[in-house]
Amino acid sequence: MRLFSKHKYALLKKQKPLQNPNRFEFQSDTMLRFSAHLFLLLMITSIVLTGITLRDSLIEKKIDNLTSDLFDYAAKHGFAIEDIVVEGREKTTLNDLTEKLRLDRKDSILNVDLSEIKTKIEDLPWIEKVELRRSYFPNVLQINIKEKDIIALFQTGGHFYPIDKNGQVIDVDYIPTKPLLILVGAGAPEKLPDLLKVTITDPELNARIKAAVLHSGRRWDLIFDDLESGLKVKMPENDFPQAWKKLIKIDHKYGIFKRKLTIIDLRYKDKVTVRIAD
Repeated sequence: MRLFSKHKYALLKKQKPLQNPNRFEFQSDTMLRFSAHLFLLLMITSIVLTGITLRDSLIEKKIDNLTSDLFDYAAKHGFAIEDIVVEGREKTTLNDLTEKLRLDRKDSILNVDLSEIKTKIEDLPWIEKVELRRSYFPNVLQINIKEKDIIALFQTGGHFYPIDKNGQVIDVDYIPTKPLLILVGAGAPEKLPDLLKVTITDPELNARIKAAVLHSGRRWDLIFDDLESGLKVKMPENDFPQAWKKLIKIDHKYGIFKRKLTIIDLRYKDKVTVRIAD
């Protein structure tokens, strides 16, 4: 079956191909040089591999040397790294990235191990996720990084360490640009995600928590409004979600956060104890 009439086929042959603005158009001389280099690389590979007749250990060594020579040749003839583009970096320093990459403009972009580089960059303290991509003509290594979101500070030993949304402590020097929740107590960072799952059910009240102190890894004291003179709420060891609902309920009913109280004790299921400010 003929898909096109003779007349329509003639028209199709005369039409110009659609132009794609995202497509890189090679110049004819560039394509010729590329084809020549590629052909030469293939010829060298074929000749050397054909001439290898030594023992296995020597063959492996010969192949390694050949591979290294091929990458060196490629770098000198159009396949050297021309640029490295990094996006998403705010807190990660260029020095830290450079130390992990250890790449040079003389290196062949064909010899870049993306998986190895990804693993190395993800070892940096601020990095949560990394995506890498390489392109040719120009030969560019594109690095897209996502850094960790800081939601709290962990106070220990007189120092403050940033904590990400997963409760992981980041061991770096950090100066916050906005007020953050302060955590105190051994094991507090690891329990932060579970704490926030409950308190975020009332966003307005959650935003007023300035500090959370974990006692013996079992129960929380929440400090509202001010670190020095704010209201302290003692939460129970068990059934934290129910105690949080109770706190919301009695605030709606009695307006406890508007009263001059220093402590609200919710540790006991059947009673609420308060302390009035002097």
